[in-house]
Amino acid sequence: MRDYSFGNFISALRVRRGLSQYQLGALVGVSDKAVSKWENGVSKPRMNTIVKLAEVLDIGTDELLACKYDTFNHKRKDLFAMDEKIINKAELKMKELYGEQPPISIRNRLKTEELMLKNQMMLRWMGFLGELHDRFCEEDDFFLVRGAQMGSSFIAWLLGATNVNPLPAHYYCPKCKKIEFISNVKCGLDAPDKKCSCGVAYEKDGFGIDAIHMYPLFGGCDINISDGAMELAKECFKDYFCEYSEIREIKIQKSEAEEENINKGQLTNVVRYILVPREVAVQYPGEILTLSPEEYFQKFSKFERLMIVEDPQEHSSFKEIENIKISVVNIQDYLKYAVEKKKFKIDYLEKDLNEFASKLLSASFTELLAIEGCLHGTGVWEENGEKLYIEGIPLSELITNREDAYTYLYSKLNGKCCDNPSGQVYEIVKNLQKGIYAGKGIPADLEQLLLENEVPEWYIDSMKKIHYIFPKAHLITYLKRDISNHISTKRNGEALSIDRF
Repeated sequence: MRDYSFGNFISALRVRRGLSQYQLGALVGVSDKAVSKWENGVSKPRMNTIVKLAEVLDIGTDELLACKYDTFNHKRKDLFAMDEKIINKAELKMKELYGEQPPISIRNRLKTEELMLKNQMMLRWMGFLGELHDRFCEEDDFFLVRGAQMGSSFIAWLLGATNVNPLPAHYYCPKCKKIEFISNVKCGLDAPDKKCSCGVAYEKDGFGIDAIHMYPLFGGCDINISDGAMELAKECFKDYFCEYSEIREIKIQKSEAEEENINKGQLTNVVRYILVPREVAVQYPGEILTLSPEEYFQKFSKFERLMIVEDPQEHSSFKEIENIKISVVNIQDYLKYAVEKKKFKIDYLEKDLNEFASKLLSASFTELLAIEGCLHGTGVWEENGEKLYIEGIPLSELITNREDAYTYLYSKLNGKCCDNPSGQVYEIVKNLQKGIYAGKGIPADLEQLLLENEVPEWYIDSMKKIHYIFPKAHLITYLKRDISNHISTKRNGEALSIDRF
């Protein structure tokens, strides 16, 4: 039986928003044919599409399912106002750091991301993490966002949702707000100390990550938190999203040995939450759902989710870590410490770059980042980068992370093969990170294109050996964390640690 009332309602809302079937489909991630079927009453959208559809059509999910637009009695939170509040907070922070009239390139970065994130749940996650950052600062607890997507976002950095500033390397003055971009380093932390013309010492930042690396946009995030901060994280999460959806805590069934080790403080405590649309929540009464791993991934993996990892050995001071300035001297000191403590060795992966690192007289942040990429990537160092380094290729020029590979290939192809090769280069790097070229080789026409645009043969050969490379933002997050940890440890005489990968 066809449901014409539901289809007509969607059609009316679509027209009211001035959208074609194709545009509506693109915004919610389906084809125009799927939208046509909805409007003709042949089918209905899946439940995980309903929330996105309601957002795009500016209506509550309960109203959408009831085919009733309750204009005068909206109980749902105004998502548009929520998004505006998040963007306004980011803009205020940008002006606080970079002045009332930041350089056009900085303003454009924020506006580009604003357009990318419009009506996206990812923006609300950034807003939540910003609120979490503020609350954790107040309580002097610690949290760290896992993964790479947030680290590619300037808005996320402004909000406090990541410790990675994706802008190009630059100096900025905390007093007069003067800004100087630095062309001869990849990471701002590698620039020499310098004073502004007003006499105040410059701050240094920026890691050169393009906005395209925020794709694909998806909901949910994972965070590490300090010992004893679980209740604070839960409270922040519920307060922030309470008007958007209902929240369910997911307990994954563990073995008796795992439960015992958690109780002894020998394992991290992992808690999962999902955001459930209210019309779906009635199917799952109770605030806590106990599921097997199979049930969780089959039924709930597509819902917006938060995974909180509480580390019993993490007792960091957020205020102290946030106020630490990483200097060139700190980076050199960390290199010696890391070699001494065998930080560049992973026993379970049977990988050891410690001996190699011990032979370095000094290293920049960029070079330490390259070592981390070689250490954790697959096929990046062994029978690849190591040989190239011995042959004279600088460590900083090896293929060790996704974003630098993208930036390099884009610079080679831009304006030569086409006016804007961003999409093509993105696909190349995506295949590189998945190890497709290592398994099947590089297509002859692509290899010829790279050679014609002066990509060296050694670089192309290296691409053919890589099975997996990490995102740059992920590596930066934990390397910055480790260096800051080391500085803090020396100051306080405490041993601090965090699960990295």
